[in-house]
This record gives sequence, structure tokens and C-alpha cells, in this order.
Amino acid sequence: MLYARVMLPLCAKLSFCDPRPSSKTTTFSGEMNVPIFLEPGEWLKEADIILSCVVGTIFFSVATGAFPWIHKGALFVDMTTCDPTEIHDASRIAEQLEIGYVDIAIMGAVALAGEKTALLCAGSHTEEISEIFTKIGAPIRVLPDSSAGDASSLKLLRSVFVKGLEALAIETFMAAEKQGVTDQLYEMLSDIDQNPLRSTLESFVRTHLVHAPRRLKEIEKAESLLQESGLPVDVLPGVKALFKRTCSYLEKEPINEFPSTAREALEWLVSHSSSERS
Repeated sequence: MLYARVMLPLCAKLSFCDPRPSSKTTTFSGEMNVPIFLEPGEWLKEADIILSCVVGTIFFSVATGAFPWIHKGALFVDMTTCDPTEIHDASRIAEQLEIGYVDIAIMGAVALAGEKTALLCAGSHTEEISEIFTKIGAPIRVLPDSSAGDASSLKLLRSVFVKGLEALAIETFMAAEKQGVTDQLYEMLSDIDQNPLRSTLESFVRTHLVHAPRRLKEIEKAESLLQESGLPVDVLPGVKALFKRTCSYLEKEPINEFPSTAREALEWLVSHSSSERS
């Protein structure tokens, strides 16, 4: 759906664009006296700010289909989660048409936080858009020295971590539930949230280079335990593969002391991974 906002001296005019509006959208538009258009057209030429809130698979066609109708100096605000490269390409087209382009990533679950869901914006005119969202109480943060696509890139990296953690939690707690030790496992994990998340993650990364061989043996035993439960084991094999890869690096270049920083450890891992693929 596209949301178009026309800035007037004392008010703002809002319009919707959706080829297949839901019954809730139709009801809301009627109650608020907001028109719904089925496609971009002449009506869009009056809009000063356009919000694109569509699924990633159609984002590019929606954006490029709207651009010809948008006047110079208007702002196109992309709130889609999709390939950062495509966002960058769309922003270049917008720039050629003298249309401002802002990339906004929704950094959380709207179903849980509603209008308080954290937002991260990147690209041109971020300060202007940030001011508008701040006025309506939306927690938005500007990514400094950024270009369109940077916010979405961070969103996808966050998804790697959060969705991976979600999958691992499901795999682990399914086995715990079958063994009847779910509550005890929660207690066993309670120490993890006693430290700031960043400190915990940096500790994982720094100690990984020294303890990967020992931890690999522990993972193999854990995998056997999960397999004995008779439940699917999908996530842990990937974890085991990563630890095996680190162990192969360590065979070539042994490390006996923890890196001084997590960044140093990551640089070591990236360097060896890049060499392996080249």
C-alpha cells in the first residue's frame, strides 16, 4: 500500500493506494474520509510525502511505477524489507528524477509494539522524515553517513540473528519439553540475561577462537541427545558445521590466547573465510 501525504498550511491530506484493499482498510478509509486509489495516477502528483508499505517481492515495481507521477522535491519513504541492492537501485532512479528517497527499516514486531516499534532510517532527507515521525511519537533513529539500503541491510542482519535464535530456541525447547525439563532449562539459561547483550555476544566471539575445538565436541554430544529424542534436528547441524570450519582454520593457524577484542576475532574469521572462498 502507498500512503500519500499532501502538506497544507494548517493540515495534511491523506490518501491510500491499494489495488486490493481489505475490508478493514475500506472501513477505516470511510470512517476517516480518506480516499483509496487502486493504482498510482494523477492524484499522486499532489503528494509531498509518499510512504511505501508493501511486501519486498513487489517493492521495486511499486516504486518505479509511482515515480513518474511524483513531483520533483517530493519524498518517497520506503518502509519495505527487501534486497538492499534493489533499494539502492530504486533510490538512484528517484535521484535522477529529483525525488528524495528515504529507507526506513522497521526494527521489531509491529504486532507487539504497535506505533512504538523502533524505526531506523537511512538515505537522503532523513532528518526531515525523522522529525515527522518523532512528532507522532514513533521511536525513530537516523543512521549517520548512510545511503538508501543501509537501514534495510541492518534489518536483514538483525533477522539473521533473531530468526536464527528463534529457530534454535524452538529446536532446543521442543527436546526439553519432550524430556520434561523445560522449566529447569529456563533456570539454567537465566545467567545469560544477567549481563548486557553486547557483552555476552562479544564474549562469545572472543572466546570462540580458543574454545571452538572443545565446544565442537560438546555440540556433537548435544546433537546425539536431540536425535535420541526422535524430533527433527535442523539447526544444530549448521552450528556444528560452523564450529568445524573454525577448527579447520585453527589447524592452519593455532591460537592459544583470546583476541583482545571481538572485532579482532571477527577480522581473523573473515580473513580466513575469504581466503577459503577465493
